[in-house]
Amino acid sequence: MAVTKQTKLFTHIMFLVAAGLYYSCNSTQPLYTGGPIAQGISQPEFITRSLFDAKDRTISEEDIQRLLDGRIKLQDTLRVAIFKYSSSSINRYYTNWWTDEEYLKTQQSFVDTLTQAIGNSARVRKVFPVPSLMTSTNPNMTQLRETAVRLQADILIVYAISSDIYYKYRMFQKNQAKAFATCETILLDTRTGVIPHSSVVTKEALIVKDEQDLNDMETRKKAEREAILSALIDTGKAVSQFLNFK
Repeated sequence: MAVTKQTKLFTHIMFLVAAGLYYSCNSTQPLYTGGPIAQGISQPEFITRSLFDAKDRTISEEDIQRLLDGRIKLQDTLRVAIFKYSSSSINRYYTNWWTDEEYLKTQQSFVDTLTQAIGNSARVRKVFPVPSLMTSTNPNMTQLRETAVRLQADILIVYAISSDIYYKYRMFQKNQAKAFATCETILLDTRTGVIPHSSVVTKEALIVKDEQDLNDMETRKKAEREAILSALIDTGKAVSQFLNFK
């Protein structure tokens, strides 16, 4: 029986359809794995300048989205300025604390402790305090950022210390003083005004009165000083760890 032209055409069409189905079922399509080469997936924007308006200290809706979706890149080597936002309550034990040698040495030990802990980061080239004469009594974030710019600091660490003590009188035993100290810290990127890191660290210290303490006040001072130093050490470690992995 002769094969008609219509039969040959129908057979050819069916062959093409079957081949197309086979190819579509057995071929693999590339999947998006989050890599940078994926098309149509926008990468986070690097924030390279401040988006905060110093005039009215407001942020536009557009810049809010840019800040939330974006990211910042810190320098490979960093100059870090540190600023103590508020004085600790330890000065209550000193009558003329602004001229008392012991008080001044204690305050310097606080600065040295935080400076050393932050300086342990491999990326930190220099750590230096912000002189009080460069700021007002209650500076805002804009003023602090401008101060850091004048000092050519890549990062500004702003910290505040609060503390309190509890003294326990014990019959026929040595009295004890227990102190709590909290260190609140923010890390400000000078170039963008963004705060990529913050921490709140609370530590405690228990001191038993010994023969070297002239009175109960000496024991209280020692307890509060130990609690503050412990909080500053942990704060510095947290900042150093953040800088190492940022």
